[in-house]
Amino acid sequence: MTKAPTIRGSAQARLLLYRLLSSKIVLTESQLDDADYESWERILLALEEALDKQAAADQGVLTQAFSHIDQATRAGLQKQIERLSGQSLWLGVFPTGLLDNFVDEHQKLIKIVQIEHLDKIGLSLKRGIREGRLQKDIVKDIRQLTDMSKRRAMLIARNAPLQYSGALTRHNQTSAGITHYRWQTSHDERVRASHRDRDGKVYAWDSAGPHPRSEVNCRCDAIPVLN
Repeated sequence: MTKAPTIRGSAQARLLLYRLLSSKIVLTESQLDDADYESWERILLALEEALDKQAAADQGVLTQAFSHIDQATRAGLQKQIERLSGQSLWLGVFPTGLLDNFVDEHQKLIKIVQIEHLDKIGLSLKRGIREGRLQKDIVKDIRQLTDMSKRRAMLIARNAPLQYSGALTRHNQTSAGITHYRWQTSHDERVRASHRDRDGKVYAWDSAGPHPRSEVNCRCDAIPVLN
C-alpha cells in the first residue's frame, strides 16, 4: 500500500490548532473562576471586545500549522512519484492563495467558536441570576459548556489538517501535470461506506468529486496515476 507520510505533519498541525482554540476557551473559564460573581458580565464583554485584537497572533499560529501540512504533503507526493516512476519530481508552484484561503477561513471559524462560547456562558449567567441559582451551580454549568466547546475545538483541529492536505494534494498533483489518481482508503473500520466503494478506483481531478479528504474527517489518500 502506497502511503503519503503526512502523519507527523498532521499531528503537529492538529496540536497547534487545538492549543490555539482550547487556550481561548479555557481562558474564559479561568478568568471567571478568579473573579467576583458581580464582575462576570464585565469580563465577558471585555473578552468579546478583545477578539479582533487577537487576529494577528492567530494568523501566525495558523500559518505555522498549515505550513507543517504543506511540507509533509509535498514530501509525501515526491516519495510517491519516486516509488512509482523511479524519478524525482520538483514541485515548484507554492500554493499561496490556497494557504491564505485556509488561514482566513479558520481565523473566522475560531472567532465564531469564541463568540458562541461567550454567548452561551452569558446566557447561562443571566438565566442563573434570574432563577436565583447559587454561584457554584452556575460555575458547574460553565464548566460543562467549556467541555462542549473543547470537544468542538478538537473536531476542528482534527479536520482542518485533513482537508488542507487534501486540497494541497490536488494542487500539487495537478500542478505537476497529474490528471488522475487512485483512491485509497485507510482500510479500517472507520472508513465510511461510500469511500470504501471508491477504494482502488481511478478518478480524474477535474471530476465533480468528492475527492480524498474533501469531506469531514476523511483520511483517504489520492495516489497519483502516471501516464
